Amino acid sequence: MSATGKDPQWRDAERFAERHARTVLARTDVRVTGPGSAVELDLVGIDFAGRVEHRRSPVGRSDLEDLRAAAGSFVAVFYSRSGFTKTAVLWAQEHRVALFGYTDTGYACPANPWAAELVQRAQAESEHQVRVSTEVVARRATWARQEAERREREAIADELRAEEDARRASERRRIERVRSETLLSRTVVLLLQLQVAPGALTELVGRLADSTIVSAVADSADRLSMADRPHAVTLVRSLVDDAAAALEVLTAPADRDTANYRTSRQVIDRALDALDSADGVGVTGHVAPEDVALQLRQAERCWRALVGELTKALPPPVLGTVPTPRRPRHLTSPRTV
Repeated sequence: MSATGKDPQWRDAERFAERHARTVLARTDVRVTGPGSAVELDLVGIDFAGRVEHRRSPVGRSDLEDLRAAAGSFVAVFYSRSGFTKTAVLWAQEHRVALFGYTDTGYACPANPWAAELVQRAQAESEHQVRVSTEVVARRATWARQEAERREREAIADELRAEEDARRASERRRIERVRSETLLSRTVVLLLQLQVAPGALTELVGRLADSTIVSAVADSADRLSMADRPHAVTLVRSLVDDAAAALEVLTAPADRDTANYRTSRQVIDRALDALDSADGVGVTGHVAPEDVALQLRQAERCWRALVGELTKALPPPVLGTVPTPRRPRHLTSPRTV
């Protein structure tokens, strides 16, 4: 119907019908056409066409036919303040026009079965949308919670890894400090021995080369008991420390940058690392016998390489002055008187 001549109450009725279509019929795109509209409709939407009548007499069939023709294939809804004639109600149900009656107090109710079906369909669709939206929100909340938990776990894992790395670095520095102090003390003792007995270094290297202790411990590594294992590792470690001290004494300060010296130092470090692993340093719990045997065999291989380098580094023995053989007396000239 044209907007010309509509009173303010009629406009209020249109706004009420718009809210009803949006909230009750779940047609959230419905809007009032407004003054000056060219269409003969009061409410329009994507798939919705509506008329609003605010007069005192019931709406007849002709008004419904006009609405049906204007709506085309859209859903046709008619709001009337004074109701509908019986003929209009029968015709509306046959042509699927939803009829609603409303009051000035803001209440609307279906006036034919097709209108009631639209309300039920809208309620079902709204419930479905609410369920779907709830499920989407729940899934997003679950995903957000899981993502937050994952990030928290990763942060805790990173913190634990950082603490573990710091602990390992501190333990490594402690081990290196203990090794440096042991090497320094063994080297000082060997230098003092050289002051008393110049052949002490050669004697030490020879004793180390002839020792079969490391090989014997490596051969019996898988048969060592829990009580014998620390003593065997300590014995081998003492021999490695003596060899490291001998290397320091045999190597001149100018030769500390050579490849042979660096390689020998790496061999010593590998041997000590293997002994630490066999002794369970930095390991929580029991060390398996096969792991102990594996590490002791590694220490033996390093030991053989180290002893070979020490033997080659020994200076050659210094030969003394060869005495002049005495001449026989009968070949000597008689003393001149």
